[in-house]
Amino acid sequence: MKLRSFLQSLFAVLLFLVGVLLQLSLSGGMVWAEVEASIYGTQMTGEGLKLSCPFMLAPSESSRVTAAIKNSLDEPVLPTITTEISNVGGRQSLSQTLSLAPHEIRIIQWSLNPSDVIFGGLILVNVVQGRYGDLDPQHGFCGILIFNLFNLTGLESFVLIFISGIVLISIGGTLWRRIHEPLDDSAEQTLQACGGLAGVTTLALLTTLPRWWGLTLFLDAFALIMLSVIFTDFVLFPQHNRN
Repeated sequence: MKLRSFLQSLFAVLLFLVGVLLQLSLSGGMVWAEVEASIYGTQMTGEGLKLSCPFMLAPSESSRVTAAIKNSLDEPVLPTITTEISNVGGRQSLSQTLSLAPHEIRIIQWSLNPSDVIFGGLILVNVVQGRYGDLDPQHGFCGILIFNLFNLTGLESFVLIFISGIVLISIGGTLWRRIHEPLDDSAEQTLQACGGLAGVTTLALLTTLPRWWGLTLFLDAFALIMLSVIFTDFVLFPQHNRN
């Protein structure tokens, strides 16, 4: 009976860990893509140009990046838009000059395809709106994670991994609790610590949706610290929590 209980407990822990690692891997991979994009293209101090990019794409999937170029002045302007997109044959640079009426907003798009993938799994995009008279320059960038999962699209892969992580965490945690009921103080502390870890990794993944990358990076790092503390205190030295 003890061996059976141990194996069941180990299985529950493995389910929980797989769910946590799925969430960490996905949010961490998306942060990696964004960091690479920030240092890949032309560096400038201007910010504020918002790009609409997919979070993930399948290796064979094509998509588009969209930007809204705005003339905030009371006079016509002719800003030059320079776009740098990663490519297996080397960085490709595109340039176009827009004619914008006063306060006009122009939506422009760029196509992405599998030939733009570099580093084995990223597409990097940088867009610079050059200065024109009193119109300040602006800069925007985005990194897109390339991931192959059962021939699904990038969005389908993201949703599947997100849901799978939550389901595995829930099943593993619930199973572990049932095996160890009634819970003593040590088991209760372990459950609370693991619940906190699950909450942090889930929140980190949620912060990728509004592209709060700084917060995502912080939460991922905090989750790794929590994971190491839980492993040390409750796995390597469980007797410490009984004293």
